[in-house]
Amino acid sequence: MPHLLMSNDQPETAVAPTDSSPTDSSPAVSDPTVLPFRRVGHTRLRGVRPRQFRGANPDLEPLRRQAASIIDEVLAGTNPEEAEVREKLQWHVANNPGQPEKALLEHLRTVADQEESA
Repeated sequence: MPHLLMSNDQPETAVAPTDSSPTDSSPAVSDPTVLPFRRVGHTRLRGVRPRQFRGANPDLEPLRRQAASIIDEVLAGTNPEEAEVREKLQWHVANNPGQPEKALLEHLRTVADQEESA
């Protein structure tokens, strides 16, 4: 069944569509289906805010920036003795994408647990 998209703005001026079905196909309904569509840029909702991630809290942004700067400072280090610490921190960051505060917290907990058991 052929389909034709036409604007809803001026339905009375729409031209009747012609049959575009293949000639070798079996006889079918020759009436095309007209599917209405909404013009781009015309929405019913004005001032739509971008959707936030589930559980995202805008109050955490200062904390996230601070945690990200601490992580960046640690990962920028070049001391060979701290390579293992940087590797573990990178692992926590990779496992908590978009949540540097959680990655830093889990890293600090891991370090504290290791120091307790030593």
